[in-house]
Amino acid sequence: MTSEPSKLVEKVINYTINNPYERDYWEKAPALTGVLAWGRDDSVAAIQKWMDRAVQTQTSEGCLNYSERLDLPAGHVSTFTPTASLSASLGYPLLGFYERTKHQGYMDAAKLQMQALLAAPRTSEGGICARAEAPELWVDFLYMMCPFMIRYGKLTGEQSYIDEAFRQFEIHIKYLVDAHVHLSRHAWCERPNHYPQSTLWARGNGWLVACSIDMLAMAPDHPKAKIVAETCRRALEAMRAHQDRSGFFHHILDDRYSKFEASATLMYAYAARAAVSQKIVGDDYIAGALKAWQVVAGSVLEDGAVPGVAVPPGGPGVPFGTTLFGQGFFLLAAHALRGELNIR
Repeated sequence: MTSEPSKLVEKVINYTINNPYERDYWEKAPALTGVLAWGRDDSVAAIQKWMDRAVQTQTSEGCLNYSERLDLPAGHVSTFTPTASLSASLGYPLLGFYERTKHQGYMDAAKLQMQALLAAPRTSEGGICARAEAPELWVDFLYMMCPFMIRYGKLTGEQSYIDEAFRQFEIHIKYLVDAHVHLSRHAWCERPNHYPQSTLWARGNGWLVACSIDMLAMAPDHPKAKIVAETCRRALEAMRAHQDRSGFFHHILDDRYSKFEASATLMYAYAARAAVSQKIVGDDYIAGALKAWQVVAGSVLEDGAVPGVAVPPGGPGVPFGTTLFGQGFFLLAAHALRGELNIR
């Protein structure tokens, strides 16, 4: 591992673009966003091929990138038939490519994906379900859906999509965020009413704060923006209390016997630094964000792989390895911290 942050970012980008994992669509969404954040033409050209393939394999229902049923070797569910809420994760970087190229095909694909998302099964209160097998809300799906809805609404001039994003956020946090500790559970099932995965999963809370930051960056003046900002502030405050002196976060936030987990640590680094810029939290959060990125940077392999990521579906009992979303959040956190890292 090189100690020069700019060279390390290049290594992580190079590893990312050379390991596309074509069918793992939601996993590569943060990787696409991370590479786009740096805006380097050769890297963007490489991942544009991923995006073009995602559009090419968009289903008749409108879901981007295959969107097939998954059989999961570990976690709290054994099968996962995606609703359009999962493929919506690709909608956000898809619109990033539209903004860069003005290629109408990207907007057409985004429209079909949005139609599929709004037609997805819902809970009785209108929360968009994570999977077809049950009326469930999962915290990670806030990140998959809400930034895409807002970006689409901004580009089309249709306020209803932006309002729906804030509505989904409000419904999800009502059932998933513990009012006593201000942190989120992973998943809630409406019938029967229970939490099939109820630990304070570090990456789940990472998804929550990362989603909040992205929503507020695009729609800071929305009438419900204060709800998002306060949820983000409380979650970051609660997470910070669990940060190890090394800079890492444990896979289960309040279980010091669980492993250190890289992706959640990077999500915290990204969201905390961005929250300072958005004046959600004070400047005292910068040191912890920087320490989080640096401790993961110290583990990056020579080829640019970011290890130590709990593989999907997350939660207790899953193996650790390298994932595209881990790569993506390394890049997003580095970009947020580029001033502190002296990266131009």
